[in-house]
Amino acid sequence: MIIIRKFQPSDFQWVIDIERKVFNEHDPYLYMQFYETYPDTFIVAKINGFIVGYIAGFLTQEGAGRIFSLAVHPSYQRRSVGSHLLKEIIHIFTQMGVFEIILEVRMDNTKAKRFYERHGFIQFGIAEKYYNDAQDACLMKLKLFPN
Repeated sequence: MIIIRKFQPSDFQWVIDIERKVFNEHDPYLYMQFYETYPDTFIVAKINGFIVGYIAGFLTQEGAGRIFSLAVHPSYQRRSVGSHLLKEIIHIFTQMGVFEIILEVRMDNTKAKRFYERHGFIQFGIAEKYYNDAQDACLMKLKLFPN
C-alpha cells in the first residue's frame, strides 16, 4: 500500500538517496530549504516503511504552481507511485486556487514526457540549454480551470 504524506525532516536522507539515483543534479540541502519554504507542497510516498518517491512544488505567482521535481526510486518505478504523488500535488494546488501547473522535462526523456501527457500536461515550449549539462528542457503545463 502506498502512503502519501507531507515531507518530514526524518525523510531527508531518503529523498537525497532517491534524487541521486534518479537525477543527481541538485544540491541535497535544496530539499531541506524546500521543506522550510514550501512545506505544504513537498510530498513523499511511503511503502512498507520506506520513502520510495517524492514531489516538490511551489506557487510561482497567484494562481500558478510549478513542479520542481518528481522522482521515484528505480526499484519502485512503474508501480503507480509517481501517479499518486502527481495526483496529490494537483489536488493540493487545486485547493490553493491554482489554475495552471508548469514543469520542465529533459527533451530526451520521452518516458517522463509520456507520463505527464497521460496526466493531462501538454508541451508549450522549449528552454534551451536549461540543464547543467546544456541539455534543452521541454516546458509542459496543465490547465486546472478554464480561464
